[in-house]
Amino acid sequence: MKPIIEVQNVSFDYVGQGGEETAALDNVSLTIGKGEFVVMIGHNGSGKSTLAKHFNALLKPRSGDVWVKGMNTKEEDRLWDIRQTAGMVFQNPDNQLVANVVEEDVAFGPENLAVPPAEIRKQVDDALSAVNMTEYATSAPHFLSGGQKQRVSIAGVIAMHPEIIILDEPTAMLDPSGRREVMDTIHRLNKEDGITIVHITHYMEEAIHADRVIVMDNGRIVLDGTPREIFRQADMLKNIGLDVPQIVELCHELRREGFDIEGDPISLEEMVDALCQ
Repeated sequence: MKPIIEVQNVSFDYVGQGGEETAALDNVSLTIGKGEFVVMIGHNGSGKSTLAKHFNALLKPRSGDVWVKGMNTKEEDRLWDIRQTAGMVFQNPDNQLVANVVEEDVAFGPENLAVPPAEIRKQVDDALSAVNMTEYATSAPHFLSGGQKQRVSIAGVIAMHPEIIILDEPTAMLDPSGRREVMDTIHRLNKEDGITIVHITHYMEEAIHADRVIVMDNGRIVLDGTPREIFRQADMLKNIGLDVPQIVELCHELRREGFDIEGDPISLEEMVDALCQ
């Protein structure tokens, strides 16, 4: 799989008001392939959001290098190209909505890139269609549900034709219905459009269907593998302050009570199959 993000020996410090430095990333290296769906998990302060902000040059390394589609994020003259390649969606959708009408909000990015009006119209229509929000094109964003607002935020990124979408806890402020809407949307964008997804979350269930899960702790990557490989390390995850999906926890408890559960079920369907056997 061809890499689209490459991180090599990256370290980063936050500087406080008094000049004191706090290490946020400690010699991190990883590669993300084009078209991958990667979930990053870790407790607050683990460095996952800091690392993700390096992927579209919102932050730049103190040492080491980050390449996005072959472009080094330290190259000032490539910043616009990098940010067109890697779009970012944040936790609170209200902080990302800038217009009073949905379609105007989605058009904001292309307009700032000086895209011709006729092309903007097409990009906005395509982006709203991609997140199933076409019928709300002329609605006011503040009348939408949290999940719908977040889908409009994602449409605003899609309208700029990114190859990568980085989502920094986009479901944290949503109810279960809104979380499901957003997760369905980003999975569809990954599978149908081939967009590389980097999804940061506290919800372990959102990691189950990823291609790959990266676990961070104290500014370092401590685990990197498929969801099944990662959630096999339940004790280690708990030791660094993380939960595991409910199905994994149920499997662990059943085995402790003497039930012979074959394999490593991580989804409801897999658990039903294991119990039926």
